[in-house]
Amino acid sequence: MSKTTTKVVAVILKGYPRLSETFITNEILLLEQLGFKLHIFALRNPGEAKIHENVRRVQARVTYIPDYFWPEARAFLKANLRLWWRRPEVYWQAFRYAALRSLRQRSSSTIKRFAQAAYLVQNFLMLPDSKGPARAGRVSIAHFYAHFSHGPTTVAYFAKWLTGTGYSFSAHAKDIYLQEHDFLREKLLGASMVTTCTAYNRNYLQQIAGPGREVMRCYHGLDTDFFSAPVKRRSEGCPRILSIGRFVPKKGFPTLVQALHLLRQQGLEFHCHLIGGGELKEQLRAQIRSLGLHDCVTLLPALSQRELLEYYCQADLFALACEVQSDGDRDGIPNVIVEAMAMEIPVVSTDISGIPECVDHGVNGLLVPEKNPPAFAAAMATLLRDPELAQAWGRAGREKVIREFDSRRNVEKIGNALRRALGEETADVTTAKPVAGNHAPAAWPVKRTAAAALAE
Repeated sequence: MSKTTTKVVAVILKGYPRLSETFITNEILLLEQLGFKLHIFALRNPGEAKIHENVRRVQARVTYIPDYFWPEARAFLKANLRLWWRRPEVYWQAFRYAALRSLRQRSSSTIKRFAQAAYLVQNFLMLPDSKGPARAGRVSIAHFYAHFSHGPTTVAYFAKWLTGTGYSFSAHAKDIYLQEHDFLREKLLGASMVTTCTAYNRNYLQQIAGPGREVMRCYHGLDTDFFSAPVKRRSEGCPRILSIGRFVPKKGFPTLVQALHLLRQQGLEFHCHLIGGGELKEQLRAQIRSLGLHDCVTLLPALSQRELLEYYCQADLFALACEVQSDGDRDGIPNVIVEAMAMEIPVVSTDISGIPECVDHGVNGLLVPEKNPPAFAAAMATLLRDPELAQAWGRAGREKVIREFDSRRNVEKIGNALRRALGEETADVTTAKPVAGNHAPAAWPVKRTAAAALAE
């Protein structure tokens, strides 16, 4: 049994719960099993009609921080003014920095995240007023832990500035590659611990941070008992191809549909299920219709993990044609690829980002260049024409997932790093070196408990 900590870690998320971010829910559950006390602060309530069943097992309390200023303008202003009154010097330094950065970026993003951090600190942290006892419903936070290096980590960054309480974060995909390097570097160097889900991301982040900043690679992983191979795989009818993901440009669904059209032209029989939702849904529907694929390609809405199991069990091939966008946006390792491999399904994907860390070309799947329908079609045809090879590669895929992508082992690494960070919270953070930059803070606030820091 893991040691239970009495300290509370604030988990800062952009939105919770989200169907496309099951890995976060699973990580939270495993951290709780490791003995962590967590309190989730979400910057948005996605309001999705469907949620994964694991969400109901999470013990952590969930608090929502307003994401839009104007509907909650009065509450935002009240919280920020009260915090400014209680700690004017620290508040003004952080506010000035956020305002200057927003002006330079010509974006309100940084100042909004600062306001959210101040709202969180003033309204929800255990900050007893010197004039009276602490208010009910507040929490004593020992550490901030954010998922995604943009908005949530920016909130954690300013929360540290305002309270002296340290933060850690986990970086993933879009949040890494669409962010200004100078601010990302500040957040990297100011964190107690940084983790990311691929070695590809880790190398990129370490180049930005420079020497001395260790970035830990922890694959998202999954429950290999939940995602286990069916006794019988091959269907008696035509082969079944499966693809799952948000219908957004970086997932490459138009390329996949074009490749399916080429398979059809070659006389290959198949049925493909495309499962997801997003901005490209109607465009994909029109593309399927225009290519005459409506009888062999079915679009389905986003499903929960348990609902997806039925489709994984029926699939003979998993395909996802990921690509890098012109603005740099890309995937890390799509979780659905790992899920498919755990179910002994051979994978065809592209050789970008962290995907080659999971799919070994010619061992458990095939990788082709991005945005190349003929190459993608040829790879799928290879496996559709050789069921024995497909089954052998499927078995090899599950073996790799068990070896490298077991969620329990990977979350234990994060848990150990968080425990080290919690143990460091007594250190004086003025020893942290200031980060160079046009508007970098001169130094972090003097370390003290949140209660002492803001009761002044």
